[in-house]
Amino acid sequence: MLHITNGDHAAALLGQTKLFESDRILPWRESWIDGPLSLEWWGQAETSERAEWIEHDFGVPGEHYRLECEAQLAVLTSAVKEGEDIVLWFEYDLFDQAMLAALLYWLWGAEARLGQAPKLSWIIAEEVAGVVDFRGLGQLSPEQLGGLWPERKAVSVDELAAGARAWEAYSAGGREPIKAWLLSQDAAVLPVMAAALRFQLQRIPNEADGDIGIVERLTLQALAAGEGEGDLSSLRPDQLFRTVSEALPMLGMGDLSYWAVLKRMSAGESPLIIINGDEPLPGYAAVHPIDWSKWQIRLAANGIGKQ
Repeated sequence: MLHITNGDHAAALLGQTKLFESDRILPWRESWIDGPLSLEWWGQAETSERAEWIEHDFGVPGEHYRLECEAQLAVLTSAVKEGEDIVLWFEYDLFDQAMLAALLYWLWGAEARLGQAPKLSWIIAEEVAGVVDFRGLGQLSPEQLGGLWPERKAVSVDELAAGARAWEAYSAGGREPIKAWLLSQDAAVLPVMAAALRFQLQRIPNEADGDIGIVERLTLQALAAGEGEGDLSSLRPDQLFRTVSEALPMLGMGDLSYWAVLKRMSAGESPLIIINGDEPLPGYAAVHPIDWSKWQIRLAANGIGKQ
């Protein structure tokens, strides 16, 4: 049996659970809430395009990213070919649901490519008994994670197809394909994914909202509120990240994703924010602990009134 999780933390917890000690565990490492998206994301050209973006915006070496993509796809491919049971462990937020949709799109076409239909089941965690403000599987104990096993359900043909079509809509990159998917029967088939895609509409900038999305808007609001220590007109990056990420549990955003947002907001001839600091914001290879006092972020003239 192969268990696929979003990232390493949940995978490590599964590895500590006796129930799964004889199973294979694959932490899927991606961030499909960031960067260029492609329908057939596993293609060589598509992977190379994302590798360039990941290296530029996250600081992850492009070759490392490409090798990681090849390795995890090879494990998934072998599991399908060998008729192995595949269990998908995912949460309710957009980070997880986008990853799940991408995987479902690949798995939907697996029989045509590999001559073998995948044997799929999943556990989609929206809430966990006894856990207040549940944000993700990584906050659970191994015992709590194992306690979710009875919730495992087979992925139906309709669910697989609906998830594949969700990726078609999401990866198209605009509002209209997502709206069309949400109006279709697929949204009723996959209500958790539908909630995540409704949130995605808030992320996509549009003219009615001043050409910014909800992440940028909350960033500007936090800066305008003057929260923070010392100079109340500015905030450290970690303060901003905590404020915005806590306000958006449906996003599931990591710090590297947010630093990329801040960089875009501070770029160009009419930046929304100004980042004061003698070095770039931390990247993938940053040495921890980080001295966050090296940076102060404040509203630029163009950002005032946009929040």
